[in-house]
Amino acid sequence: MAKSKTSPLMVIAVVAVFLILGFLVYSNYSQTAVGGDTTSPTACSDSTGILTVSAVSGLDGGTDPSSPTITCGVDGAKVKTSVTSGTTTFAVGSKLDCLVSKANYIDTEFKDTMKCGGLVEQVPMYYSTSDNPSITIKDPNNGDASLTNSITGGATNLTAPSVGGTVDFDVQFQGTNTESSGDGIYVIEFPASSSGNITEVTMGSLSKLSIPQVHTLQNAGSKAVAFSVPRIDGATKQTYSVIATLGTSKDLSGGVYTDWYAKQAFVDTDGFIKIGVEDSDGNAEYENTVSSNFYINA
Repeated sequence: MAKSKTSPLMVIAVVAVFLILGFLVYSNYSQTAVGGDTTSPTACSDSTGILTVSAVSGLDGGTDPSSPTITCGVDGAKVKTSVTSGTTTFAVGSKLDCLVSKANYIDTEFKDTMKCGGLVEQVPMYYSTSDNPSITIKDPNNGDASLTNSITGGATNLTAPSVGGTVDFDVQFQGTNTESSGDGIYVIEFPASSSGNITEVTMGSLSKLSIPQVHTLQNAGSKAVAFSVPRIDGATKQTYSVIATLGTSKDLSGGVYTDWYAKQAFVDTDGFIKIGVEDSDGNAEYENTVSSNFYINA
């Protein structure tokens, strides 16, 4: 029987098929290992990636902050690397802890890991002007009348409490359209020498905090308390009932100071990001502060 001969064209075709299959396998592998969102430095074609950060309004209809200041810490180090968005590079796999700040916005923190091909972050920020929130004190024992904002009294003051009873008033926080107050600390300081007259103070179900160092008490021997208040978003209102319980046979009258401090992210004295109204040395780090005072009739 005669032997068949292999055509050169067939050989070329078979080789071509193998080359095509090999290319497809390699291409698939390279697309998986190089690029994408992997954070493994050994899997990237480049050893570094560019950090691009855009800040956007955290509320619908709000103004996006332009050119915020960006400062990052790398792999657990102190936050001190100044970043130019779209230019500054970090090693692939670097763990970033960054502060994004802008005047009249609640400064915020973001954490992420540098990826193959660079890292793009869209960071929500909240616009917050110096008078946000507005604060109105109301008297539930006088038809919810709004009290005169004066430490020495005015046209409308808080109804005098009964001896040994309670001092009752409502605090209304009013937000601003397209803005946020941010989370806050609200400090209430009762008249001088009131510490011995008041046994307990509550503000709805809000949690109590220590008086921040940045706050200066005005009266000797006064009862002062601080509460953690959730942020007010947009032009909404939130009202909390304050009840100060007097001791047996105790009375109370005089001026009451109240002050709001807006929390935000900041770089503390140790070089790491914290959230609050002051640094570890008691220096101011709040976004804004608002006060509203009133007088308790005798």
